[in-house]
Amino acid sequence: MRPKVYVVGGGPGDPELLTVRGARLLGEARFVLYTGSLFPEETLRGLAPKAHLLDSKGMVLEEIVRVLAEEARRGGGVVRLHSGDPGLYGTLLEEKEALEALGIGVEVVPGVTAAFALAARAGLALTAPEVAQAVAFTRLGVRTPVPEGQDPKSLARPGLTLALYLSGMHPKRLSRELLEAGLPEDTPVLYGHRVGQAGEEVGLTDLKGLALLPPRDTTVYLVGEALRAKGQRSRLYDPAFRHRFRR
Repeated sequence: MRPKVYVVGGGPGDPELLTVRGARLLGEARFVLYTGSLFPEETLRGLAPKAHLLDSKGMVLEEIVRVLAEEARRGGGVVRLHSGDPGLYGTLLEEKEALEALGIGVEVVPGVTAAFALAARAGLALTAPEVAQAVAFTRLGVRTPVPEGQDPKSLARPGLTLALYLSGMHPKRLSRELLEAGLPEDTPVLYGHRVGQAGEEVGLTDLKGLALLPPRDTTVYLVGEALRAKGQRSRLYDPAFRHRFRR
């Protein structure tokens, strides 16, 4: 059989937010390469009791690929654990392409991303009928640039919910840019630091208050009117709204 690596989305760090498939693969794994800067080792040891654990935070791509390829060829369950969802602000594509070039199969298992975990913690929604029907995931360009037109300032507009990653060290700049984009000062901002992990902090402020938050890594922001929307009734469950399941 072709050697295989399972790329698993570990979610925000809460083991109960793993998918059933992800938890099973970790429980069966012989080897797990994980991102120690984002996923707690003490949590992982309980999830993968039989596995040899290796932290990738000090490694470069070539080392990661070499280790995964070697372990996959030895057989047994090999897991590359990403925080959140592998397809969002991760290294899924470069790792997958390099492994497949070496004849290693790759299977991806999705995970809960921090923006969804944050909204759930606060009991809020990212979309609301007649208020917000679009969500954009973006980040500030700092050491890693953001393509033109995809930065927070370019995307900000009324009725759109922004999910902002990798920007936790720059709350003052983020506030300034969103205000310059024309969003009102009282636009709601939900922030989450280390969501789903020990030391979690979740709070609600506005764009003016965002500038006063401390710069902290591993902080996610949600910005938009949906965060204060009330229970505006959707059409789906309105008695007057007919569809093929209810006439």
